[in-house]
Amino acid sequence: MTNEKEFLYVMGYYAKSGEFIGKIGTSNDPFRRAKEHNRTYRKTPNYPMADGEEIKIFWMLPLSWLNTLRYEKLNKELWQAKGYKFLKNDRFIFSEKPSELTIRIKKEYVITLE
Repeated sequence: MTNEKEFLYVMGYYAKSGEFIGKIGTSNDPFRRAKEHNRTYRKTPNYPMADGEEIKIFWMLPLSWLNTLRYEKLNKELWQAKGYKFLKNDRFIFSEKPSELTIRIKKEYVITLE
């Protein structure tokens, strides 16, 4: 195990179906991870990325590895409790792109999705 920071991040894209797909996750390199998601979510059978769409990073916060996992799980549960539909691979389906999302760490962060 290393002492390098991990990042908790929020990303999103528009699916071919027109819905906005929000993604919460962890990575030691969110920019590399976004490139991987661009490749993967173009081909996924569930809510593939719209033509010409790129996944966008809206927010990231460096934390310890264990804290990223803990807060990712907490926020997935909070989003589900708010009624956001959970989709495989830590994604959430929104009929329309929300103007903001809330992430809870020790305090609440309001993320603007513009």
